[in-house]
Amino acid sequence: MQVAGGQTPAVAASPRERILAAARKVFLDGQPEHATMDAVAQEAGMSKKTIYREFKSQLELLGALLAENVAVMGHFPPPTARDDIELELYGVVMRLVSHMSSPRSMALFRLIVSEVRRYPELMKQQQARPKGFPRQVIADWLSSPVVRARYQIEDPDEAAAMLLGMVMQDSALKLMLSASSLTPLPPHVLEQRTRRAVSIFLRGVQKAP
Repeated sequence: MQVAGGQTPAVAASPRERILAAARKVFLDGQPEHATMDAVAQEAGMSKKTIYREFKSQLELLGALLAENVAVMGHFPPPTARDDIELELYGVVMRLVSHMSSPRSMALFRLIVSEVRRYPELMKQQQARPKGFPRQVIADWLSSPVVRARYQIEDPDEAAAMLLGMVMQDSALKLMLSASSLTPLPPHVLEQRTRRAVSIFLRGVQKAP
């Protein structure tokens, strides 16, 4: 339907979309000390009661932002039998660590860690656990049949945490704990660390011929 002048009227955003837009501005672009549900409600122009009808907790709202954050990177399909596993895993890890080092991503990770620390009981509820952490993406990739056929990986989640730790070292921890922005690792350093970490990791889990 068109209005006078031939323009199509804008579709009103749903309450959920308004909340997510406000949360991005408050949680990802604002100051950490102002990252509260009250601030989100004010930005969205609605009551906290309305927000809690859409999201049961702040952690659930952060989890929705995390899902958006990871979706931006696209899909991470499992390798095929013809693929070079080391080269493919390097590509996966590089995409993830480059993205998670961005200011917006680190602001989001800091808030999630802070929320879990304040309310550890939330993580006992399976439905409250945010999905899409880079660690989970790598764990799912390492769980693929092609990787399992060539490498001995008993616990993909633990293996993913180890691999990410080898790449990021103390950089992620500093970014998580800092209230101000820190300069991400230079791309060439990140590339070197990732290539070395992937090579060392795969040698350590390779099955005997």
